Amino acid sequence: MSEAATTHPVEDEPTKPQEEAGFVGLLVKSVFEPGANPAVVMAMNVCFFLLILTLFALAFLTQWNKHVLLLLGVTLLLWGSMAWFVLELTRVQNRPDNMPPPIDLDSLEDRPADESKKEK
Repeated sequence: MSEAATTHPVEDEPTKPQEEAGFVGLLVKSVFEPGANPAVVMAMNVCFFLLILTLFALAFLTQWNKHVLLLLGVTLLLWGSMAWFVLELTRVQNRPDNMPPPIDLDSLEDRPADESKKEK
């Protein structure tokens, strides 16, 4: 093979900005973030909706079996309680009195490491 046929990465090329994460990327990113990520909430709602559709179809096919209807009711209650919990979690996180106190990094750098261990 000739040298022209092989490609070598050019180190002087500027790095391309990373593309925005898609839906799956937002789901994975939500693992490392506190609170309710909109992608997780959407995934939860879609999953509950599909489960309810499936249970409704199963109830119809089983001639409205009481056990399937009970599962459908439990699913609806669980979906409602999860939606309420996410709403309350978002409401609490957005309150200014729940924000962590600001940390002065300059004061932490001035203090030697030995003194901070002794204070504890």
